[in-house]
Amino acid sequence: MARPLSAPRNLGWPSHGKLVCTWIQRHCVYGEGDYFGAPVRLQRWQKQLIYWLYEYNPITGQRRFREALIEVPKGQGKTPLNGWVQLFELLGPPLFGPKGSPLVPVAAASFEQADLLFGDMKHSCRESPTLREFTEAYDTEILVKGGPGRAYRVAAVAGTNDGQRPSSLGADEIHEWVGNKERVHLVLVNGMSKRANSIVVNTTTPGSDLETLAGRKHLYGYRVNAGEVDDPRFMFVHYGAADIYDLTDESQLLAAVLAANPAAGTFLRTDDVVARFYQIPEFEYRRYHLGQWTRSDESWLPPGAWEACTGTVHLDPQRPAYAAVDMALKHDHVAVVLTQHQPDGRVAVQAKVWDPAKSGGTVDTHAVENYLREQHRLLNLQTVAYDPAYFQRSAEVLLDEGLPMAEFSQGAASMVPACQDAYRLITGGLVVHGDDPVLTDHVLAAAVRETDSGWRLSKGRSKRKIDACIAMVMALFLSGVPVEAPAVPNLW
Repeated sequence: MARPLSAPRNLGWPSHGKLVCTWIQRHCVYGEGDYFGAPVRLQRWQKQLIYWLYEYNPITGQRRFREALIEVPKGQGKTPLNGWVQLFELLGPPLFGPKGSPLVPVAAASFEQADLLFGDMKHSCRESPTLREFTEAYDTEILVKGGPGRAYRVAAVAGTNDGQRPSSLGADEIHEWVGNKERVHLVLVNGMSKRANSIVVNTTTPGSDLETLAGRKHLYGYRVNAGEVDDPRFMFVHYGAADIYDLTDESQLLAAVLAANPAAGTFLRTDDVVARFYQIPEFEYRRYHLGQWTRSDESWLPPGAWEACTGTVHLDPQRPAYAAVDMALKHDHVAVVLTQHQPDGRVAVQAKVWDPAKSGGTVDTHAVENYLREQHRLLNLQTVAYDPAYFQRSAEVLLDEGLPMAEFSQGAASMVPACQDAYRLITGGLVVHGDDPVLTDHVLAAAVRETDSGWRLSKGRSKRKIDACIAMVMALFLSGVPVEAPAVPNLW
């Protein structure tokens, strides 16, 4: 069984954990998934977390912890666990003095993530034979029948107002609470100082930037558990694999998965988790499945993956081809990348890049348009994708001339799946490029940027150009369209 890399020091204090675990298993049911509506059966590691969380001072009877940070890999059931704890804080018996009017915000960085946490609570209140007698569950709030008290959903992306006095806060995936979203967490927690024996429960997978809300709390938790900082109110538990395993060795990969995932061997399929190592970027795998923090500017490709795709590129005038434009106004480069399926199953990539610095600092838009016209004459172009932000006028002109232009917004909704698709193709050896030094530099300069909907590529902290890489990602995504499919007039 996995053991936490860091856990609270044992003070020998008593705990209400048994009472809380019994209440959850008696009243709560599972939400969306294979066990929908079935009574909750807590895992051993989940019970241990609850026992820690509900330790109390044997003299004063007050809570030991006022804030908790629970870090575990993806797929362990941490979000439902947080929801069950929040239901106990709303509806369970008072353990630390009178509850007054329980006020329980449940929050995440986005509405979608907040719905996961709140949804588990809502389903329990609607499906549990006991809880539905005492609650009214609506889409965004849960009310206690015949008395004060409510739980409600909060999305950090929408902001929040001062003045609330929460008795308990459930905050999920706080590694996504970055930028202005951090203030929402601060506002909610500040309001809790007005309530006696309030509790904050933060749950998250590790992130990729320690200079964030979650990163700072992660480092602080290690210092508290090590005794370097005296803060008896802060509970920190981190499940993950130590960075001692060679993940290219199958036996060590399995050992790392078993060490990191406390739910391995129960409802979490270990073989599925192991298989994911070969399907997603290693930095993403380490975060989501091994519980390890990574660097936000880490290379998006494994060492040698791009170099291994070097080969001879020949674009056949008869076979369907695709093009993508990454346009700029100034400073950045301009790139057009062509892709075409090869007889051996790989996708050939060819790039043309313009550097405005070599033409007085201005972009020669006409040169880009003429290059696309030329390729349309020479190749069987099915689609030319472009971001309308900078290329709309040119695209309209080219469309009138018969070029198959298609909008491809570079927002997260389109670029997140496109970047992940490019990763799959490159690491799977399904791309071939001619070792163009400019394209190679752009590809290897790209870094990972996390978004609410997944990772995409950016410059990171580097000043190097990545425009050809972005165009390549777009073009590779187009190449996923079956050869026999008609051209699509608008992709996004």
